[in-house]
Amino acid sequence: MEIEMEKSKNELLHRTSVLAKIRADKTPSRQEVQKKIAALLGIDDKLIVIDKISQDYGTKISKAYIKVYDNMKALREIELEYRLKRTGTHDEPIKEDKPKEDKPKEDKPKEDKPKEDKPKEEKPKEDKPKEDKPKEEKPKEDKE
Repeated sequence: MEIEMEKSKNELLHRTSVLAKIRADKTPSRQEVQKKIAALLGIDDKLIVIDKISQDYGTKISKAYIKVYDNMKALREIELEYRLKRTGTHDEPIKEDKPKEDKPKEDKPKEDKPKEDKPKEEKPKEDKPKEDKPKEEKPKEDKE
């Protein structure tokens, strides 16, 4: 397996992007490419993420897009978890560090909280027939 590489450094993402042309009889596996790139660059293979390997039909040349990170912290912050699993070196799930609350909980009696303030459903008003009760008429006084 012969590899030709084109490298470009990305300072903002703390990684080096590598476009590789791989000459081999068949499409190499991700693990084979990862080990070979690590050996050529002299770095740890856990810092390498292989994004894509493709081979045109009828040729013996594969093209690969590879990302080589400067440190593990940058790799975990930027790369998606499924890509790390696909590469095969990061089997353990990646957990984000959450700040722990060291405050002791105070024993306060629970207050009655009103239930969710949802607007009450208004029923459509129906025209109810008024009861037939005679109204008391007030006597009208003539003012003159």
